[in-house]
Amino acid sequence: MKNRIKHATGAKVILFGFISIILLIQPALAEKYQMSLFVGMNHVFQYGSEGDYVLGENDFPVTPAHTPPNLGASFALYLKDNIALELDWRYTLSSKLTLVDPSDQDEVEIDSSKRHTITLNFIYLFLQGNVKPYIVVGGGLDKILAKDQTYTTKYGFEVDFLAPDKTIDPLANIGAGVQFFVRPNIGIRLDLRYVMIFAEPDNLSGLNGVAGISFFF
Repeated sequence: MKNRIKHATGAKVILFGFISIILLIQPALAEKYQMSLFVGMNHVFQYGSEGDYVLGENDFPVTPAHTPPNLGASFALYLKDNIALELDWRYTLSSKLTLVDPSDQDEVEIDSSKRHTITLNFIYLFLQGNVKPYIVVGGGLDKILAKDQTYTTKYGFEVDFLAPDKTIDPLANIGAGVQFFVRPNIGIRLDLRYVMIFAEPDNLSGLNGVAGISFFF
């Protein structure tokens, strides 16, 4: 419990730092603001190894690739017409995935964990009229919303999946996107990012793609 409290406190400090940066620089430097709402999919690559198999402790060591849906919102302030700082929040839902015991090929179907991510990003736009491609790079925190669960395998065994003690991990992301302006202050946004979560015992990586609408003011 102490570890979880410590990690939660650290996350709040970092989140407060993100927001403080935005608030401190926006009065003097912001030329305009952007609010985006979006939905999409989060494709998580396979992680884990059969070499990590331990009977009775880690019977299902490999988590296969899976693609749960996600949604989110972001707020950006533009330091120039083509340079912005963005605070981005995304909520990933769960999806079904099947784990396999490499020793006897027993299987169990589970729900992937939901998660929150928040990042502070640097965006550079290539100005081209009403169509503006951009690149983005940044980092932040991932919060897994895991809880203890019990499932029954194909062979009839009960298996416990325990929530990790550490539920908050740092992450980095890099990507690109494009904005299509349908009006001077309204745009359609497509965004694709490669995400790396530095977790234990395995790092998680994947592609996060979203589409949404942006409002400028």
